[in-house]
Amino acid sequence: MNNLAIMKGRTRALLTDFWSLAIIILAVFVCAYIARYDGAETEKSIRIKVVNEDAGGLGADLVGLLSEEDYEIEVVSRDTAVHEVAVNRAQGMIEIAPDFTDKIRRGEYQSLVKVTVMADSYDMTYFTEIVINDIVKVWTEALIEGKLEGTEGFDEADMEKFRAESQEVWRGESLLDIETLAVSEEEKPDEVTFYGIRWYAVFTMFYLIISGTWMCDYASSGLLRRVIGRGGRISTLFIVQMLPGLCVTVLGFIPVLLCSGHPAAGKMFVSFVLYACGTAALALVTCSLSGKFVNLILSATVITMAASLFAGLICDIPDWAAVWDKVSGFLPGHWFFNAVSGKAFLAGAVIVLAFWFAAGIFTSWMLGVKRGRE
Repeated sequence: MNNLAIMKGRTRALLTDFWSLAIIILAVFVCAYIARYDGAETEKSIRIKVVNEDAGGLGADLVGLLSEEDYEIEVVSRDTAVHEVAVNRAQGMIEIAPDFTDKIRRGEYQSLVKVTVMADSYDMTYFTEIVINDIVKVWTEALIEGKLEGTEGFDEADMEKFRAESQEVWRGESLLDIETLAVSEEEKPDEVTFYGIRWYAVFTMFYLIISGTWMCDYASSGLLRRVIGRGGRISTLFIVQMLPGLCVTVLGFIPVLLCSGHPAAGKMFVSFVLYACGTAALALVTCSLSGKFVNLILSATVITMAASLFAGLICDIPDWAAVWDKVSGFLPGHWFFNAVSGKAFLAGAVIVLAFWFAAGIFTSWMLGVKRGRE
């Protein structure tokens, strides 16, 4: 049989079939949107609104210190701050008291600011510590300035030099720096998200398995009967038939990957190509063993959901099910998830691809032998 002609026909059918294209385009659009939204949520900074009612100048100094932290700080009116927090456009607000400067200069430290946060989360608890830390910096600097003002021979130029040196100290690894204070805290583990990429991989598995429905048609006019009757290899024909759909899914992965903002885009693309090829080989095994169209539809659904779940593509694997991570090592999705997580994947992905390819060759050969006897 002319494999090139078959592949051209398959490509033409794929590109002219409205429903096939619509499903692929919809999957790409939805996964790209999820990837974009998920990436925006991951990269979004914590927004803090500051209400500076201080009549002196130290309130502005505190705002300046806060602005150097890893938060989005904006000075607004109290009504605006309350509204922004209420509608979840800001994660917290700081109200600097009107007598903030006066209390600092008198050496008082009570009721200087009021901090309001949305929830008792790790990030906001960490932020509260930063606010306290910056207040201590302002309080300490003002207290020292008060002492220095009465020192003989200490003029305004010396005071400006002291303030500049103080700012350098605060920016460095000082004893009051929050990083030093938080060293003993338990580090928050990085959460693997990129759900757009992961769900597109789930869709790819289902799509590639369903693409082999022609193997369930063994009527007199069916392609499978003609291949077996002419002594052709089912595995070769499967590759020819699968290649156009495989290329379409790989091309569809590109916009999803770009929208995700994954830091290792090149490695992710390579991992997805290996994943798609390994999944295609797994699809050959599934199609060879299904036999009937109904069995293939049910198998495609069950295998896709089970394999994706155990591999961690649908959702993160819980701590109590850590054994899934080890058991799923023979699945292509396991190594793709490793790539998403920034772990090593190449050797494992290649080995799994070779395993499923060999299994596909064997099962398709067995199918040919069985059908040839009928």
